[in-house]
Amino acid sequence: MRLLIVEDEPGIALVIEDVAIDAGFEITGIAGNMSEALELGSEADIAIIDVRLGDGLTGPSIARALFSGFGLGVVYFTLNPGLIAEGRAKPASPERIVDALSMAAKNARTHRVASRPTFH
Repeated sequence: MRLLIVEDEPGIALVIEDVAIDAGFEITGIAGNMSEALELGSEADIAIIDVRLGDGLTGPSIARALFSGFGLGVVYFTLNPGLIAEGRAKPASPERIVDALSMAAKNARTHRVASRPTFH
């Protein structure tokens, strides 16, 4: 499964990349903003997106653009749990990242199979 990482802090992006590669994901690129994410979107199946990038709370906008433009499954990532509705965020760990990516990959595969044309 091909993964796009959308994170503007290089150290964090590299940690996510290492965790994802160890879990068997192929990294298609690391984007730090909307423009870079859209350039790389067609190469990925799923994306992990920081909620707050250097230009503000642009993660949700990027997620919508990647989903509508390329059908990518999306996992949000933040080190600021206050950005998650009702404060239900849990601290990030490699295991939680892998679990979320695996779930998104499974959903992406299911969506792709369900949306294939059928011939009669």
